[in-house]
Amino acid sequence: MKKILLYFIPIFTLVSFIVVMNSGYFLKGPFGDDDRLFESITQLEQNVLEKNWDKAEENITYSENAWKKIVRRIQYSVEKEYIIEINGILSRIRGGIKINDDKAIIEEVYYFYEMWDKLAK
Repeated sequence: MKKILLYFIPIFTLVSFIVVMNSGYFLKGPFGDDDRLFESITQLEQNVLEKNWDKAEENITYSENAWKKIVRRIQYSVEKEYIIEINGILSRIRGGIKINDDKAIIEEVYYFYEMWDKLAK
């Protein structure tokens, strides 16, 4: 019994670490109605193109809250630089919405799409 535990515990620990470190792709996806970040940014892009600033403000608020939930899930399986970069992107989008700068927002939205694709690859 001791010999089995001697091998089982380290192997189980290593397998657990590997699963956690490689689960970012699955964990970044939506698990409910309150963490649909990618869909929210896509909707935000449409609202900015239509110059619907009130809806865009709602979308960025929802996106920031969704991102906070997603970060808790993926913090151990993605690089910290990606998390910091997406935080910056969302902040710049919020600033662009405040001053109604559609060109800067669209630029940041497409940068977000690129970072989202790279997240957990």
